[in-house]
Amino acid sequence: MYNKRGGNMHIKAKYQYTHFLYPFVIDSEKYPYFIESILKKTKEWTMVYHQYKSDEESYDFFLPYMRKFLFPSLFWDKKYIKKFKTQGVFRRSLELSKTTCITFKYNMARIKKGSITDFDGKVINYDISDIKIICFEGGICFIDFKTQIDEKSELIDFNKILDFNHYFRNLTPRIKGSATNRIVENSKTVNIPKFIRNITSEYESKSLDKMYFDKMFTYSYVCVDDWEKDTDFYKMQNDFYKFQYVMHSKSSAIFNEECDRLFDNVYSRWKYSMFGFSRESGVVFVSDKEKYDITRMPYNFEKRYLYMVLIALYQRISLINFSQNLMRQDKTAVKKLKKNLTQFTNSSWFGQITNSEHGMDIWKLWQKAFGLPELYDEVHKEYLEYYDYVVSNNQSRISMILMIFYVINISFSGIQMLTNVINLEDIQVYIIIAMVFSALSYPTYLIASWIKHKFEKKF
Repeated sequence: MYNKRGGNMHIKAKYQYTHFLYPFVIDSEKYPYFIESILKKTKEWTMVYHQYKSDEESYDFFLPYMRKFLFPSLFWDKKYIKKFKTQGVFRRSLELSKTTCITFKYNMARIKKGSITDFDGKVINYDISDIKIICFEGGICFIDFKTQIDEKSELIDFNKILDFNHYFRNLTPRIKGSATNRIVENSKTVNIPKFIRNITSEYESKSLDKMYFDKMFTYSYVCVDDWEKDTDFYKMQNDFYKFQYVMHSKSSAIFNEECDRLFDNVYSRWKYSMFGFSRESGVVFVSDKEKYDITRMPYNFEKRYLYMVLIALYQRISLINFSQNLMRQDKTAVKKLKKNLTQFTNSSWFGQITNSEHGMDIWKLWQKAFGLPELYDEVHKEYLEYYDYVVSNNQSRISMILMIFYVINISFSGIQMLTNVINLEDIQVYIIIAMVFSALSYPTYLIASWIKHKFEKKF
C-alpha cells in the first residue's frame, strides 16, 4: 500500500538552519602544504584553539578518548600554545598534519550572503553564518557551510527549505552546468564552487575526488509551526521523507509507508521530534510547541550530533580509501597498508563515543546508515586476502632461491670430494658443515616465515 498523501498539509517553519559539508581528500605528501596554505591566509582563516570553559557541556558529552581525538588542542597547556604560535608556518603545519583533528574558522566579515534560484526560477536568498574547515589525520577534510534562509516574513514556507537544500548541495566544483547556473551573482553574494576551488584545487586528490559523492552532505534542522497533535506528523510524513532524502518541492515522489528501510532510518525519542538518517543527509523535524525543541535541540544538533556525522563520514571515506589502495595491488605497499589500517583500528575506529543513551542511539544509527561495520569487515577481509597473496608470492620466490642455493652447495661439496683428495680430513669437515647448513636453511626459513605470517596477520 502506498502513501497517497503527497504532502497535503502545508508546512510552515518557525526556524531552520542547514550545514552543508563538502568532503575532500588530500594525499599524505601534500597534506602539510595544504595546512601551510591555510595558515598563511591570516586575514581569512584562524585556527581554532578549543577551550574547555567555552563549551563545557559539549566537550563533556563525549568520552575522554573522543574528546582527545576530536579536540586535541583542548589538552594543550598555555606554555605549549605560546611556543607553538612562535614557530614558523611550515613547522606548525608539520605538527598539525600529525594531529588527529584540526579546525579552521573563516572570517565572516568577508562573506555573509548568497542567492540561488529554485525549480521555477524564483530567487532564494540565504545568509552564511559560519564557514569552517575540519581536517582529520590522513588528510580527510570537510568544508562546513552553515546557512539560513533569509526570509522577511515570520514563517518560512517548507517548500522553500526543500528547494534550498536540494539546489545548494549541488554547488560544488565537481558538478558542471545547470547547478552553477542557479547562482545569482552580485557584489554582495558568494560563488560557492569558486570559493571551494580556491581552497582545494592545488591539493585535493584527483583520483579520489569522487570516492564519496559529487554533492555536499546536507545536515538540516527545522522547527515546524503548529505541530501539536500525533496525527499532524502522519500528514507531514511524506514531506519529511523528501526533507530526509534532499528532494525538491516539485518532486512527485510518494513514499511507501510500509517500507521497512524507511522506518529503520528514522528515530524519535521524544513526542514531537523526528530524526532522519541517510548517506546523503541528516535531518531533524521538531515542533515549536516543545520548549526543549526550540531552546536546546538547535544547539545540541550542531554542537554535539554534528560531530557524530563528521566521525562517520571520516570513517567511511577512510575505509573506502583503504579498499581502493588494496585493489591497486601494489605489493611493495603491504607494510604501509598494514601500518595505516592498524593505526586506524587502534585510534579511529570507535564503538562507544558518549555516555548519553540518546547520543549512542544516534551514533549507532549513523553507523548503520553508512554501513560502517560491514564496510570495516569487508576491508579487513580484503587486507587478509591481499596479505596472504603477497606473502605466498614472496615465499615462492625465496623458496626457489634457497633451493638453488641448496643444490649448488651439495654439488660443490661433491666436486670437492672428488678433486681434492690431498686434505681429506679438512674436506670431510667442510662437507659436513656445508651439508648441515644447506639441509637446515630451508626448513628454518619455512618455520620463521610461518611464525612471522601468523603474527603480522593480527593488526
